[in-house]
Amino acid sequence: MDEAQAAISALEQLGLTAYEARCFVALTRIPHGTAKEVGKVADIPRSRVYETVEKLQKKGLVAMEEGEPRTYQSVSIDSAIRILRKEYESYFETVERSLRQLEPAYKEAQQAVWAISDHEQVTGRVIDIVDGASDELVLILLDEGLLDEDVVAALADATERGVTLHVGTVVESVRERINDAEIDAVIFTTGLIEWFTSMSESPQIGRLLMADRGPVLVSATHDEQLPGVPNETAAWSDGIDHGFATFTERVLTYELKENVGDVYDETE
Repeated sequence: MDEAQAAISALEQLGLTAYEARCFVALTRIPHGTAKEVGKVADIPRSRVYETVEKLQKKGLVAMEEGEPRTYQSVSIDSAIRILRKEYESYFETVERSLRQLEPAYKEAQQAVWAISDHEQVTGRVIDIVDGASDELVLILLDEGLLDEDVVAALADATERGVTLHVGTVVESVRERINDAEIDAVIFTTGLIEWFTSMSESPQIGRLLMADRGPVLVSATHDEQLPGVPNETAAWSDGIDHGFATFTERVLTYELKENVGDVYDETE
């Protein structure tokens, strides 16, 4: 796929029609053009160019110069990207607003255990839990491969807004990554964490997370199916009113009280 076709495909993904995308890309390749010239470059009928560039003009992506014949010119790439990004963000705002209005109120109060079978989805849920924390985060991390840039950024944001962060690990590279990112965290280790790490059979514990003594997540790592891509599954819950969540909360609370001591007591 050449650059022009790649740009056309991307613009279609952003909501432009096939003709709109082809006309706009055509206009970026020439200084300006008549409908005939645009149609030739875009490889679409001239009769369709008029209505297409009119739509692009309304979107703010094309300028028109009156004359005989009319000529058209695309806006600058910077302007186009700014316009498209704003439009794309508005789609997300509309979707979020509509979905939140549709979601039944009782759903927010549900306390169940949910399973996740994909590493990217596990990471997404970890970030959601971290982003939702207002007071305290406890993270036990036993695999450096599970501490990617997005998770590091979410942890940094949490500490900047005043959330107390405790990180349990025996993996030196994890400790270094936290320190290098200048994240304000209390890093600790325990016999339980060392025991988790010593187990060689698959699956292994990957990460445990708790936010504000409420939402919890426990993940396991399995043998990789693709080289360099973590194979991770997890279970998570929004509350601690049932076995899985209560057990996880009690384990993490015990570990902190035994190994963090007074620092932890101050958050109670």
